[in-house]
Amino acid sequence: MTEGKSSRSGIWVVLLIFFMGAAPFFGALYLVKHPGLWGTQGNKGRLIQPPVPVQYDVFHPVAGDLSRRHPLKEIRGRWVILHPLTGGNQEDCRKILEDTRRLHPLFSKDIPRVRRLAVWSRRTPPDPGFRDWLEQDRDLYLAKTGEGFFSDLAGHILHAPLRCGQVVIMDPLGNLMMWYDAGFDPYDLYHDLKRLLKASQIG
Repeated sequence: MTEGKSSRSGIWVVLLIFFMGAAPFFGALYLVKHPGLWGTQGNKGRLIQPPVPVQYDVFHPVAGDLSRRHPLKEIRGRWVILHPLTGGNQEDCRKILEDTRRLHPLFSKDIPRVRRLAVWSRRTPPDPGFRDWLEQDRDLYLAKTGEGFFSDLAGHILHAPLRCGQVVIMDPLGNLMMWYDAGFDPYDLYHDLKRLLKASQIG
């Protein structure tokens, strides 16, 4: 009888530890889906429902000094502002990258929890001038990926054509969970991500 009680107590301890670890993350997702809590409006971005898990190794490092100083392993377990560079209107890409560069310091003590990542397809790399411009952004991580990632992003995740100026949010568990179409107000992204950072200690 004593052994049975001890075994059941051990199971409850394990379940309690699991719940305490997972609760902040699921609380953050709840806040995104239920606007009005804490006296704020709901999320500004478009939710990806259900969130889509991505393997980190779909992103491959690119040659260059910036990539050596910012290895891709540093995006793991962080909130990632993902910029798909589609080869479209380059000025739209430049504008939103510049906007998120300016927003990044506003996260204050949470800056280490947020990463900015620009991704392009191996088939359509940025032209040399644009690549040089990207390399000058000291907080930006760079990666290349296969064409399949971009086609899945457009067809099965966003359900919209890809174009420069779009942004996707990836959570610390590697899930694509929210996105913004080209032309959005960058402070909408700041509003959403700030709420997520406040609600969850993951990442």
